[in-house]
Amino acid sequence: MYVEKLVIHVSDAASLLSCSSQVIYKLIANEEIDAYKAGRTWKIYYQSVLDYVATRLKNKPSV
Repeated sequence: MYVEKLVIHVSDAASLLSCSSQVIYKLIANEEIDAYKAGRTWKIYYQSVLDYVATRLKNKPSV
């Protein structure tokens, strides 16, 4: 069975997370989001962004 991994650009990830592209590059550098470089651009696995959000929500302190 073939499973295609969806990839998005840095600008798309920044829009999803409501942050700047620079923040996304830092998340990639800190290996908090899985990505790979294709030529001059970074490709980010969409599922990795979802996992990052889920982890952040799980670790958020309760009020």
